[in-house]
Amino acid sequence: MHASARHELDELLQSEAFSGVLSVNVAGRSLIEYAGGLANRASGRPNTLATRFATASVAKLFTAVCIGRLVDAGLCQFDDVLADIAPALRPHFGQKVSLATLLSHRSGLGDYLNDDSELPFAGMNVASLTSPEAFLPYVLQAPRQIPGAFHYSSAGYILLGLAIESLTGQTFPAALADWLITPAGLTATGFPAMDGQAENVAIGYLPNGSPNHGHLPIVGGPDGGIVTSVEDLLRFFRDLRAGRLLRESTREFLWQGVSPISPTKAYGHGCYIDHAAGDTWYGHTGSDPGVSARVACSMASDSSIIVLCNCESAAFAVFRLVLRLLEETACE
Repeated sequence: MHASARHELDELLQSEAFSGVLSVNVAGRSLIEYAGGLANRASGRPNTLATRFATASVAKLFTAVCIGRLVDAGLCQFDDVLADIAPALRPHFGQKVSLATLLSHRSGLGDYLNDDSELPFAGMNVASLTSPEAFLPYVLQAPRQIPGAFHYSSAGYILLGLAIESLTGQTFPAALADWLITPAGLTATGFPAMDGQAENVAIGYLPNGSPNHGHLPIVGGPDGGIVTSVEDLLRFFRDLRAGRLLRESTREFLWQGVSPISPTKAYGHGCYIDHAAGDTWYGHTGSDPGVSARVACSMASDSSIIVLCNCESAAFAVFRLVLRLLEETACE
């Protein structure tokens, strides 16, 4: 007989394989709040529910919502062509590369890195990757496919960052702060330098136990690396659910599952959509050297699952076990 999901989850959370935080809310009720492991192994500082974590590609969800807010403000439309927004990119990208196709990973653009590699940024001067423009030489070397099919592309989100800069006249971090982070009241979210010195930020650790410094861009950007916390994500999800950040039509566009991945999973315009445990969950994954994250919320109920880790892979196993737990609980 298989062990219960709760038993397996408890074992994983209390094991050395987990370092991070877990928050599960169901219908407005806190089901699980847990913090384990160390945010800084050298000093012995523990992870707490207030610890800030780098979250890798969870940044794509924030980038997508920022684009949505620019659409709501009348600065652009989802079907606007990238080259019309950022004319300097016209020699490189044609009329089929739009905000919508970039958001949905259906532009035909491949990626500038290999996400399956143990160290995907190996060989890059990560200290110089401090802005979307700095990534452009790598993005322009990304392979191209026929537009219309789903090809996960962090390179596409670098281009979305350049579009946001062109539309707002600001750097990407400043634009995200002014258009989303500050209006949403997210006080622990942003793009601090990931050099181990940022306040209350967990240091990511590689499987060999060494810090991940030097293996990631020093500052996050539109495709990955945003730093946030459980409380900020809970606020972010509540505001999305309540319609305080996006018009309903804009949110529904982002949440539309345009690329089926499996019978229960799809990708929309900047988010994964999971049908599980009797609900539909909208959110994103995040995976980098020394980092794993899985965050999702329901629009039908005040429910959310947030897993932030300063170690690799653990967040995904925890997320799967939480969904199993919710399934088992629903059947009781």
